[in-house]
Amino acid sequence: MQLAIDISLFIFLKLMELLRILKNCEKKKALVFGIGGGGDIVSTIPVSNLLRLFDFEVIRGGVIWDRLVVDPEPGPRSIEELLNIEKIAETLALIKEETRTHQGVKPNLARAAKFFGKVLGLDITKGVKQLREDLEDFAEMEGIELIVGIDAGGDAISVGYESGVRSPLADAISVAVLGLLDGIVAVSGFGSDGELKVEELLLNMSELYKNKGFLGCTSLSQNDFEEMLKICEEVVTEASRIPLLAYQGDFGIKKIRKGRTVLITPLSALIFYFRAKNVLELNECARLVLNSKSIEEANEILNRNGIMTELDYERMLRKDR
Repeated sequence: MQLAIDISLFIFLKLMELLRILKNCEKKKALVFGIGGGGDIVSTIPVSNLLRLFDFEVIRGGVIWDRLVVDPEPGPRSIEELLNIEKIAETLALIKEETRTHQGVKPNLARAAKFFGKVLGLDITKGVKQLREDLEDFAEMEGIELIVGIDAGGDAISVGYESGVRSPLADAISVAVLGLLDGIVAVSGFGSDGELKVEELLLNMSELYKNKGFLGCTSLSQNDFEEMLKICEEVVTEASRIPLLAYQGDFGIKKIRKGRTVLITPLSALIFYFRAKNVLELNECARLVLNSKSIEEANEILNRNGIMTELDYERMLRKDR
């Protein structure tokens, strides 16, 4: 009983750290984007709603990369591959409901635009350096003081060599950019992508606690649940749906993505917040691609270090067809 009280007090005190950051922001404007691809935009909802409680104006966005069930072309899309967008910079564009790829595919971000209005698309094909510069300029132009990247599942806080990691590339580029911009990495779903084992997640989180990178955690609200449920009618995602099942009281093992398994527990309905610079110190993949100037260069760097990426996987599947 005392242990449970001590843990609850620790989390509360750490949450105060996050709340202090939000309270001390003067411009009250934030960018919240999905780190791992288009489906992660669903997980921006509870973070955005939290920020609104502190009077933040929130711009939502996401990395322009959908799984093959949505976009059969391997890899992320560059903004040059999209129609009906408003280009902002080399790696940034406003995505509308009418946005399509040249092949006629409707990306998840365009599906999300039906609910949110225009959303910011992040093009990771040009590497860390260009995306970092463009986000820095965009933040200055828009008066954005806070940038939060949200990852459904938690592989963004992996080291990169864990046996179950299947999508290190998008996360590595996003974490590298967020670390350089002194942003926040939020993790939703606690293992909901089936990549990291529970003990691996807990180990990596403990490292972030130790290095003073943990800022606190929050939970889904009824309003978050209803909004996420609604957008999931359009946006194709599995990992971002897991918190909804947890919020409904589901408990146990669920299969996703051709046999991966996810453990659904009350932890799945929580959102954990970390300092991005500390996540960058932990995530070796992100450190490896820090100076990358293109997605191909970043991918090759990870390959040379023995890491297979989601880009490799998608290309292999395309060859088999």
